[in-house]
Amino acid sequence: MYNPHYTITNIMAQNLMKIQKASLLVENLPLPSSILEIMRKESREETVLLSTKLEGNNLAEQAKREALYRQHTSDEQQEVYNLMKAIEYLDDCEERQLPITEKFIKKLHAIIRVITHGRRPRQSEYRSEQNQVGKRNESNWYIPPEPSNVPRLMEDLVAWVNSPSAQVTPTPIKAGIVMWQFLTIHPYMDGNGRTARMIATYILRLGGFGLKGLFVLETFYDRNLREYYKNIQMGLHHNYYFGRNDCDISQWLEFFISGVAEVFEEAAKLVEEKSQEYTTIEPELIRVLDPNQRIVFTQLAFRYNWASTSDLRKWLNLSDRTIRDKVKRWIDSGFVMPRDNDGQRIRSIVLAPEYQALAEEIRLEPERYRYLVK
Repeated sequence: MYNPHYTITNIMAQNLMKIQKASLLVENLPLPSSILEIMRKESREETVLLSTKLEGNNLAEQAKREALYRQHTSDEQQEVYNLMKAIEYLDDCEERQLPITEKFIKKLHAIIRVITHGRRPRQSEYRSEQNQVGKRNESNWYIPPEPSNVPRLMEDLVAWVNSPSAQVTPTPIKAGIVMWQFLTIHPYMDGNGRTARMIATYILRLGGFGLKGLFVLETFYDRNLREYYKNIQMGLHHNYYFGRNDCDISQWLEFFISGVAEVFEEAAKLVEEKSQEYTTIEPELIRVLDPNQRIVFTQLAFRYNWASTSDLRKWLNLSDRTIRDKVKRWIDSGFVMPRDNDGQRIRSIVLAPEYQALAEEIRLEPERYRYLVK
């Protein structure tokens, strides 16, 4: 099995604490769901724009933006579209909490890969030819392992990802290890960089460091491209079999963790600013609402006069029992009230008088409170 060699340096430890702090800050700051969705969309798009730039896609930014959500005949435009589809695939995988397997990797690469002709395969098979990174005598020149060794190396990497030792490895370190080893194996003829960065991001998300989808690791690589390649190479021999197959990767991990810390702190600062911007204008009655109450208030203030328990299940994606418990607490706190006070069982609710009055007031100033609407 693959057994990564590294040491957690003081710099890495400090940056791991920064990552944890930023993650907790973003998790706990209130942010309107509509604004959060806009920020997530911007982050996904920025990820695609920068990732394709790192791979040498020379399309102008506007041309890339036009290619994000529809297929094209141009390879460079198709590369942009494919990467956005890959992000959507990872969103679905995260929602289902799918583990990282070879099948997962092969399907992800098949989505990313630009196909110039023929049908797109459901899964990409590993390369059957030798390839290389860069050109001879260039700083990033590298000759990966022979194609006959790739299946075993990938099997070992995936086995490590799902091993007990990997489960107790700090998630950011685990993401950095997998990214480095994937790039080292270079299992495909092309698309390795995009796939490796996607997998690293997915590992962070699975490990509870998704930051609500608001971080873009590619911004760090884009700002530090020379250092990015330097730390992947680490001064090692250009041939995989001359030391790279069993080396200490602390240098790479220190660089990778510093990048995660940097973009996490930037995202946390942005979320903090947005949170302050929108909560300071809010009436106190809204400010005290939790995320589920905000959703219910939005629905009852802008769309419906009342809500059934089945409506609440649909809006909040919660079980019957959880909905009943929440409704009881909300009634006690003065947020909602039963629609039918004579009923033995609460089957539907309306906003309590104080919140009903607030809803009527808000309807008179829809532009001021437009962020409440999803």
